[in-house]
Amino acid sequence: MRTMIETCAALLGDKSGVEAILLEMDRQIADAKESIETTKVGVRELAKAIKAHQSLLLLGMGASHFANELFALQLRKLGVQALAVSASEFLYDPLPTWKGPVLLTSQSGESVETVRCLPLLEGLQLFGITLNEESTIGRKTEALVAHGGAEKAFAGTRSVTLTITIMASVCVVLGLESKRTLEQALEAGPESQETLLQALGILSQAYQVIATGRSLFNPLAQLFALGCEELSRRSVLCLETGQLRHGPMEILGPDSALVVFRQDGTLGQLASSFEDLQKKAGFKLVVFDASSHQALEGSLTVRFPSGDDIFTVVGMMTAFQSLMIAFACTKNPQTGLPRYGSKVTITE
Repeated sequence: MRTMIETCAALLGDKSGVEAILLEMDRQIADAKESIETTKVGVRELAKAIKAHQSLLLLGMGASHFANELFALQLRKLGVQALAVSASEFLYDPLPTWKGPVLLTSQSGESVETVRCLPLLEGLQLFGITLNEESTIGRKTEALVAHGGAEKAFAGTRSVTLTITIMASVCVVLGLESKRTLEQALEAGPESQETLLQALGILSQAYQVIATGRSLFNPLAQLFALGCEELSRRSVLCLETGQLRHGPMEILGPDSALVVFRQDGTLGQLASSFEDLQKKAGFKLVVFDASSHQALEGSLTVRFPSGDDIFTVVGMMTAFQSLMIAFACTKNPQTGLPRYGSKVTITE
């Protein structure tokens, strides 16, 4: 997967942005495994609070918010009243009656909206997930600090993988799966890297790219779209699949590529409805497929070990990140070099 990125990065006049991202990705699996060990105490405390209250409010921005959504959806499957709200929304429209624990997620620990939520949460048990122990979130919450220090590259790759790994560790303590399952997920990947290269060919030739998924595979699709947008400087629409089918699918056509993140079980079976839609609309179909079902007719299928939970998502992280970075290199000669943004957003 690294070779695919390096080949595409050769097109760039300035490769420093992509090289910085690759340095982060090269260490993300090792750092994730180490984070499982270094956050053990905090993970147990967060799991204890979740069990005691059977609830969790999750606040964050950007990729951290989508990681929160993913975790919240997994917790709801475990019977927990979990709600992920963007920190910017909560800041101006807080929940007036929340009594349970709160998780503030920020890789830098200094995202302005997330930090500004702190005064609104006085008296509540506050947890944090961050890569920066000395940050505001690191100091003012019971922080679960990922191993390896802050992420330096512009796009979130290592930081997101570590964040979701820590969230999966909480699910291990809550009894969803074993630690061994999580460790195996970190080493997982697509059955064939050739299919990932073929997917890149489809996306790079498309006029527009749309991403979609259901349940906790929807925030996975959102993370993919967000990374594609900030790196390629191209719009990538992402909607939960039910929402996509209620009107917006009218934008699909022969110049479109639809990327479907497909899980196992009933929700994976629902993805078969795209077969008839593709015949009518003529779009290209790429499926990140973690189902045990037959591949969708007419699709380019990137196969992963089957599953429908947060551990399955962990096993797809490096592959989808590699595709989004390589795609960006085909569209933006300054991939990884922001024009307007910064790694840490400090103004609203």
